[in-house]
Amino acid sequence: MEQLKEVMAITGAKKLNLIGHSHGAHSVRYAAGVMPQHVASVMTVGGANQGTIVASDVMRLANQTGTSELLNTLISSFGNVIMWAQGLDGQAFPHNALAAGHSTSIEGTVEFNQRFKLGLSLSLCGEGKYKDQGIALYSMTGNQPVTNPLDVSDAAMKALDLLSASKAGANDGIVSVCSAKFGKTIRDDYPWNHLDEINLLFGIKGTFAPDPVAAYRQHANRLKLQGL
Repeated sequence: MEQLKEVMAITGAKKLNLIGHSHGAHSVRYAAGVMPQHVASVMTVGGANQGTIVASDVMRLANQTGTSELLNTLISSFGNVIMWAQGLDGQAFPHNALAAGHSTSIEGTVEFNQRFKLGLSLSLCGEGKYKDQGIALYSMTGNQPVTNPLDVSDAAMKALDLLSASKAGANDGIVSVCSAKFGKTIRDDYPWNHLDEINLLFGIKGTFAPDPVAAYRQHANRLKLQGL
């Protein structure tokens, strides 16, 4: 929350438009829940709003094999590399892979959703409220694990799809389309996988797939037209 308050202090904005991808959906929903007076809109992208079977399976396997701490070390080390690549201090932004795994699991998300209900689907795989507490609510997601044979990360997305994600139906390699539902659905059929949604890896996407950067710009224009 301190970072959001810092943004408001720097920009002079009274309200913020928040976008959260994947586990970031929990973060922006939490922010809207604890400081709704300062949030104009929330968009979740490939958000694990109902949890993900991938996280549940990984956590279960780690517990069964006694490799939880090893998993935490490996993922945390990878996270530190990402932080370094972004020019951020990993010590200033501590993270816990096991806690993240639990919170994005089906079981952990149930606990989270009992506290933060804003924008959740009103029916199974359905729409949530489009506006609540004066906050505009949106979501979008991809639904294809593999989108470009030249993208080496697609192999990982397909593996996760085959091992876990496909149990929940159409998915982006990690998060199911139904789990990504939140507020008003802009699109739930983008030909993107979980990494394409944030323009990774190296901006490689399907040949005829929409540009994710353009999709974010369109959303910014959508909010601007609404005076948000």
